[in-house]
Amino acid sequence: MRFVELEGLTSLPVEHVERRFRHEEVITVLPARGAAGQQALLVVTPSKAAVVIGDKPPSQHWMTYWAPWESVRIADDRATDDGVYGLTLSVGRLTFDAELEGRDGQRALGDFVAAVRSRHSILTSA
Repeated sequence: MRFVELEGLTSLPVEHVERRFRHEEVITVLPARGAAGQQALLVVTPSKAAVVIGDKPPSQHWMTYWAPWESVRIADDRATDDGVYGLTLSVGRLTFDAELEGRDGQRALGDFVAAVRSRHSILTSA
């Protein structure tokens, strides 16, 4: 998923966040919610994962936490009968849930899982 595809999926100021990543190679982005229900974006870059957590809307403020790939774990992926696809993952001690609908949601979650697994594979082969 790209930043431009996030419209309507998060209350975070996507255009401002995207500008902050303009010098990074962004592989994929996934909207999620933290354990306390806060909006988050999980950003995959080649070197690290970024977790962008925002203040309550309509705030334009957010915090970016850069995490080493060793700390990112996919805990659970799931699908419901009504076409909602979900993923639970942990970044260090933080837990996030992502849920997206339909084939596009399934593809976005699959892309994210593939990117995380690829980063882990590169780490273990180095």
